[in-house]
Amino acid sequence: MVNQERLEQLVTALRSEDGGARQRARETLVLIGRPAVSALQELLKDRNRRTRWEAAKTLLAMVEPDNVDHFVTLLSDERSEIRWLAASGLVALGPRVVSPVLQALAADADSRGRREMTHRVLKELSADNQVLARLLKPLLDVLRGDDPVPVATRAARGLSDLESLIAGRSELDDLLAKRDSR
Repeated sequence: MVNQERLEQLVTALRSEDGGARQRARETLVLIGRPAVSALQELLKDRNRRTRWEAAKTLLAMVEPDNVDHFVTLLSDERSEIRWLAASGLVALGPRVVSPVLQALAADADSRGRREMTHRVLKELSADNQVLARLLKPLLDVLRGDDPVPVATRAARGLSDLESLIAGRSELDDLLAKRDSR
């Protein structure tokens, strides 16, 4: 069991001006794992971009499913390097993140950063999963553009198709044929 005082010291060290101290704290927090997750998730809300980056980088290395919603939120962070880390964290968590990523995109496709990082996440996850690749192709096609209007619609349709496929209400070929006829 981790000592709470030690955990607080390490979390505080993520705010240090000393890059080496931040790296040692990050690496130690990764070794601590789950007991450090909630403190790190709180740091994702910090006003300081470097602190958010350190927290995201640490959580990325942990590959904890509890981080999905936090990484999805960070896809629209004002800082590109934080969005990149969030996308990397989502990719590391694998295909289970597709549904929350699509839900967030359907709800808010206005953020160019979110669209770009969502494209990265979905493209990387689709590279190793042909079912996912076929299902998400229409969305990935529109994510390359600058217009957010069709993105939200395609994201909602992709989410609906994914849920239908998972629930067994349709086979992929039937689903794609139905979608193409719309």
